[in-house]
This record gives sequence, C-alpha cells and structure tokens, in this order.
Amino acid sequence: MHEAAAFIALSYLIGSIPTAFLFGKILKNVDIRKEGSGNIGASNALRVLGAKIGVMVMAFDIFKGFFPLYLAKIKAAPGAASEPYLLAVGFAAVIGHMFPVFLKFRGGKGVATTAGFFLALAPKATGLCIVVWAALVAVSKMASVGSLAAAALLPFAVYYLDGATVFLTAVSAVMAALVIIMHRKNVKNLIAGKELKINQKPPSRGEEQKIEKEPEK
Repeated sequence: MHEAAAFIALSYLIGSIPTAFLFGKILKNVDIRKEGSGNIGASNALRVLGAKIGVMVMAFDIFKGFFPLYLAKIKAAPGAASEPYLLAVGFAAVIGHMFPVFLKFRGGKGVATTAGFFLALAPKATGLCIVVWAALVAVSKMASVGSLAAAALLPFAVYYLDGATVFLTAVSAVMAALVIIMHRKNVKNLIAGKELKINQKPPSRGEEQKIEKEPEK
C-alpha cells in the first residue's frame, strides 16, 4: 500500500516537470509564462518558442503521461498492477501537469499528458484521437479545436475500440471533462471568434495587461 502511494506521488512529480518552461529558459532564455497566453503547454510553446521546440515539448509531455504507467507495469509484482492502481498513476501524472508543484500549481491543459496516459492503456482509442486532433488542427489551424474534439471523442473510443471496462471508460470521461474545463477560456474565444490560430503569435503578457488598462477614447 505504501509503495503504491509512493509511486502515485512520484507520478505526480513527473507530471509536474514544466517541460515548456524549462525548454524556454534553457534554449531561449524566455519565461514562457510571461509570453503569449502564459500557458506552459505545447501550443503556447509552439507560438512563442518555435515549431521545433513546440514539437519537443509535446513529445515530452506525452512521455510524462506514458512513462509512469510503463514503470508501474514493469515494477509491480505479477498481478499487482490492477486497473485502479494504474489509473491512479496516470491520473496523478495529468494532475501534475495541470497543477505542477514546481510552478505554484499553474500548469498546462493536459492534452498531451492525457494522450500519453491513455496510450499506455487504450492505444487504439488514443491513436484515433491523435489522428482526429491532427486533422482538425490542420484544417482549422487552431489547436483548441482539435483538443476539444479529441477529448470529447476519448471515452467513446476507449469503450468501443479498446473494449475498456466501465471503470476505465468512466475515468476517461472524467479526464476528457477535465481537459475541456481547462479549455474554458478557449471555448469563450471560439464563440466570440477571437481564438488564435497556431501560426498567430499573441501579445506578451505585459502588452495584454497594458491594453486592458488603457482607457477607452
């Protein structure tokens, strides 16, 4: 029991590693929290740090969700890696990404890390969601459109393509809901027609605050 709790805590810490923040600081000497949308996810990294670093951030964020589950499977005694335990490990990694202890609990939206989580448990569903995400991003040029659609599709794909248990399907629905909630600002921007495209660089955080404070003429 103590070993399982320790591994879940370790998974949270792995998920908390702020990939985009570290890449920005190390490779570009940029604090991504003060640029673009201020989010430490792959989409903002792509806009602020460039396509190459953005793809690297996405790959590492997927790895953060996949690796703890992989470790949990190979380290557990035969038959000990129960589904609830593995789901708790994956859930902890995603929560770590969304609310990282290293950045005062202000993290990303969890899309890539959730993909890594379910890639380890429901690869067919995850593959389909990634294809849908990529297709919609390519057509709309908006990462949020692909992310919202992929999240909404996830629980259905998990159940029908991977023959998941009711419990796993329910957890996938909870994770999808969390990802959608983390995109609530994007949903408002989409409705208002103000959502940025992936090739559009938003103003810095300082410029945004200046615009907001500037009185109307």
